[in-house]
Amino acid sequence: MNVRVWLEVELTNKRNELLFRNKQPIRSFLYNWTKALYGLAYGACTTRVVELVDTDGILRKYPSLYSQSYPVFSFRAGAGNTNYGILFGNGTKSVELSDYCLDSKIGHGTSAGQLSYQDTILEHSSASDRSYLIVSRSADNVSGGDITVSEVGLAFNERDADAGSLFFLILRDILDPAMTVANTQTITARYVFEFLL
Repeated sequence: MNVRVWLEVELTNKRNELLFRNKQPIRSFLYNWTKALYGLAYGACTTRVVELVDTDGILRKYPSLYSQSYPVFSFRAGAGNTNYGILFGNGTKSVELSDYCLDSKIGHGTSAGQLSYQDTILEHSSASDRSYLIVSRSADNVSGGDITVSEVGLAFNERDADAGSLFFLILRDILDPAMTVANTQTITARYVFEFLL
């Protein structure tokens, strides 16, 4: 296989000391993933050649680029934005190809049951015989209590010509094991795509 993808999840304390790390292969490419790639590869970014299910469960034509300055396949959600980028949840429903949202997404904030989301970061690097695309995000628990994270997903943002900003989930993974994030701790999730030459 020339492409390998895995999910890394880390837990650190407020002194940034590593408490736990887990690495698991992903089993989570959803229908939205292959449909989006097909739509992007088919022709112009206004062709609307496929239908994806957005995170609200609504069928949307894709791609439908609003203008050259708007996103068509963006992962880079800013701090506090839980519409796209890497998302954390506490749901436990088995992953299905037709999933379009997390089973139970954890919201952004400092109240009970919420995480404080940081930026989603993209990196690219290469070595002599491989290259990497890495999508990562951290979230701090400042809620005052423990939060269990049992699922992680990745969604992208497109600015549709008619509907405005739309969000599509393309990856969803159940953590094995689930992770308890205590107050003042930080969870980091990292999707690593390795392309072997």
